[in-house]
Amino acid sequence: MNSVEKTIMEYFLKNISVGEIVAVIDLREEVKKKIRSGELTYGEIDDAVIERDLLTIITSLIKRGFLEYNMGVFNLAGWIRDYLKKKYKSLDPGVSKSLEKIVND
Repeated sequence: MNSVEKTIMEYFLKNISVGEIVAVIDLREEVKKKIRSGELTYGEIDDAVIERDLLTIITSLIKRGFLEYNMGVFNLAGWIRDYLKKKYKSLDPGVSKSLEKIVND
């Protein structure tokens, strides 16, 4: 996964389920924060371009089975929710989770 995909996945590992508009706004601001801090290099720091790119990547993650979309809401895929429940006994919405830790555990 590239760094923007990781940012998106960590966002959904934390939030589990988020409305489309809120998710795009939150993720846009997170990407801009990472660009400003130097954590992420990005071609253009224009809100519309970042949002378009985020939706393209989210669509890819849906097609690859990592996220789901239903009636204006993006969700962490069911199999990932089940894995987190089994492994950690809870989804712990609102609690940040490291993608690297989950993958490597």
